[in-house]
Amino acid sequence: MKFIGYWASQEQYSMQDLFKFVLEAERGGFTTTMTSDHFHPWHHDGGFGNFTWVWLAAAAEKTKSMKFVTGVTAPVFRYNPAIIAQAFASIDVLYPGRIALGIGTGEAMNEVSVGFDWPSPKIRLDRTIEALLIIKKLWNKVEIGQQQMNNESYSNSNSLSGNDFITFKGQYFKTNDAKLYTPPSSENIPLYMAASGSEAIHAAAYYTDGLITISKPEQAKKVFDRFDKAAREAGKDPLELEKIGKPKISYSEDYDKAFKSSDFWRATEIEDVFNTEINNPMKLQQKAEQEVSDEKLKKSTLIVTSIEDLIKPLEEYFDAGFTQIYLQSTSPDEVEFVQKFCNKVLPYFRDRQ
Repeated sequence: MKFIGYWASQEQYSMQDLFKFVLEAERGGFTTTMTSDHFHPWHHDGGFGNFTWVWLAAAAEKTKSMKFVTGVTAPVFRYNPAIIAQAFASIDVLYPGRIALGIGTGEAMNEVSVGFDWPSPKIRLDRTIEALLIIKKLWNKVEIGQQQMNNESYSNSNSLSGNDFITFKGQYFKTNDAKLYTPPSSENIPLYMAASGSEAIHAAAYYTDGLITISKPEQAKKVFDRFDKAAREAGKDPLELEKIGKPKISYSEDYDKAFKSSDFWRATEIEDVFNTEINNPMKLQQKAEQEVSDEKLKKSTLIVTSIEDLIKPLEEYFDAGFTQIYLQSTSPDEVEFVQKFCNKVLPYFRDRQ
């Protein structure tokens, strides 16, 4: 089923404000929230560094039935995959069926900042795949289709020691008789992966339940064709996998205010930004101010002065093959955006389902 979810930006807003936004979103009809998982923000001025896992548990308690998914948690250095498995299994026990995990290869601003070197994209992807295998084994995760791992370094690297104890010996991660004594309550916690390069897209199809991509609708066909092909190779039905997008939006009746508010995300438009070794938000902000033009920023964000003007561009996401989209609003008045979207746009898409 296609649906629109809300996005909670841990880098841009205080935890208290995010509670306010997500409660308003639930009252208005949103059923799922995706939320970022960072140590540092993309922008120094006015940035926040909320610890997402703490916020998730509190937000689930404050809401009635809102589901949550991270977009994304990076298991490459600062988070050990076994600890990720334990944390999200515990949240699932407290709030059954309301948690999903989005995985990605990370950014330097989160990993280098806490003392790690920033390796090549291939090493980050290899570490991510090992982490996925550990998490899935600890969750005893049910597979969609018959996955056949085509990489011997992973397929022969782990074993069961008996009684569901997991011993995994990878190139980067290891476990030794590890077992979750508080396992997930759900049979199958959804597990998604953010990917852009061809190898990462292939891994998302093989090892997870869906792809998270920042591709725009006009770029999505090539990405989805590659993802679907890899899914079929893994013995999966592509129609059973999610294709998740994240349109960036800024709404205000005053265009200049809406555009100014989008400046917080200028650094995300730096060329090849996910491979940059820069980890200091002050330096990221300075680099973005020097290299990212206003025109490029405008193209990256749906800047609207009428909330109904979002209908057509959001329809284009679904027409391009996305199954879920999460609205990353950077509007000057976020509560106003949520209320107007829920009143005038969300019912339109709900009626089309």
